[in-house]
Amino acid sequence: MIPEGPDIFDKIRLSPELDAYLRDTNPWWEGKPGRVLPPYRRWPFKVLLRKIEGGTAPVVVLRGARQVGKTTLQEQLIEYLLQEQKVEPSRILRVQFDEIPTLRGLKEPVLVIIRWFENRILSCSLNEAAHANRTAYIFLDEVQNLSDWAPQIKALVDHHTVHVLVTGSSALRIEAGRDSLAGRITTLGLGTLLLREIAGLRFGTQIEPYWPPNSLEPLLNQEFWRGLNDYGKQHHELLDRSFRALPHGPCSSGGLMARDRRPAQ
Repeated sequence: MIPEGPDIFDKIRLSPELDAYLRDTNPWWEGKPGRVLPPYRRWPFKVLLRKIEGGTAPVVVLRGARQVGKTTLQEQLIEYLLQEQKVEPSRILRVQFDEIPTLRGLKEPVLVIIRWFENRILSCSLNEAAHANRTAYIFLDEVQNLSDWAPQIKALVDHHTVHVLVTGSSALRIEAGRDSLAGRITTLGLGTLLLREIAGLRFGTQIEPYWPPNSLEPLLNQEFWRGLNDYGKQHHELLDRSFRALPHGPCSSGGLMARDRRPAQ
């Protein structure tokens, strides 16, 4: 049980617009559902879940261009935590910084919003929640829009036990923050759809990756490459159908995706 006590964060206040925005974009706090999400989950879903809950670094960064599915993956992870793992809604905070109302007057917006979350939603500090086996999950979308995002997240994870997932579409801005977060961050890149993902989306057929995650050792084994050749032959008809289903204009997103015919990842 978390001890009850005075409102130690009582001085933390947000503008009415920002308060309302955070509540509207975290509807699970009031027992309401989020938007209807696509049932298909892109390949990073399981990797992100494993890294968030048991990774060696306290901050997981998902980096990729706009419209590749970063926000959807965040929302799918939240939906999974709520529905499958029965995580209390009050333990989950999501902030989308490319849509957020004005942050004028907030010197450290990430930390101020976190303190507001502790006070108004979690009803205790992040560390109190962690000691009670109720570790909070913090999802920060397009956080690179804040000029000093990295030092704020460093301060957050240096002094609190919390699960943090950050997404960003600006590779340069994300990389610029790596020095501040040295030893505290693990990064995952998300590109355009793989052919096996297109097969899942268009034809509902799952092709499991041949290359095991987080492992380079198989690349040194001749049997791995022989097996990869057989693996490609085994699935060639479905992969060819997926390739033919794409628009192949030289400047279209389909054309860009079509150049990636790698079934192994």
